[in-house]
Amino acid sequence: MASSTEDPAFAFTTHTSVEAFSVSPPVFLDCYFPLPGSSDTSRPPAPVFLATGAIVFDRPLPNNNFHPGSAGVDVSASAGALHEALTPNPNSDSAKPPRVLLIQRAAHDSMPLRWETPGGGCDDDDISILHSCARELFEEAGLHATTLGPVVRVGSVSSSEGIHGGESTKKQAHEWGEDMGGQFFRTRRGKLVCKFYFVAGVPEARTAEVVVDPKEHVGYVWVTEEEVRQKKVQGEEGGLDLEFTTQAQWEVILTAFHLWHA
Repeated sequence: MASSTEDPAFAFTTHTSVEAFSVSPPVFLDCYFPLPGSSDTSRPPAPVFLATGAIVFDRPLPNNNFHPGSAGVDVSASAGALHEALTPNPNSDSAKPPRVLLIQRAAHDSMPLRWETPGGGCDDDDISILHSCARELFEEAGLHATTLGPVVRVGSVSSSEGIHGGESTKKQAHEWGEDMGGQFFRTRRGKLVCKFYFVAGVPEARTAEVVVDPKEHVGYVWVTEEEVRQKKVQGEEGGLDLEFTTQAQWEVILTAFHLWHA
């Protein structure tokens, strides 16, 4: 897939809260994490990787606050694209609960057949972290985000997969996460990652156009908050059980639904 620096299709309008993420991944690391070898202990250690996740609802987030653009964000798409993203479909049933997009990991991959939101690692040549999110959404689900934000702020540390160290280190990481919204975890090889989740707006007319990459995912489903809580999709023959990649992933999705209702 082409990176966001090469593909003009990654054009979106941003939420007012995501200005800090309008810079490239290397610049973000320099701004918000101590340099290697630094004695600065006021912030958590710099991760080896940055990653993003896209929370996609089947309709626009109510009362969202967008602006025409921010530093490093391509807003060459016309205002009509934003209007399309924010205007409810008159044929939709507003009484129905909102649903969020989940994709199922391939059987040959790690955490086989588990469910997650679209997302992945940031590339150094991505124009911004927001572009990383838009690129990953397209690569994993075939959808183009027309809006990005707000940040879905989530817990940053767990004893099993986050920052390892003394209570002071964990407290600093937690406070940093509360402020920036990043979630720390470690890969199977022990590499520290900080992941940011953003609500990614996709026009309602486009939500039926999900296409997953069979090398990475084998299916997708749109689920309600109650189905996420119960970890089961009703209506399927015998129902569809939802085993999420991690407990943290499950919590992120529920936090996003809380944003919807706020």
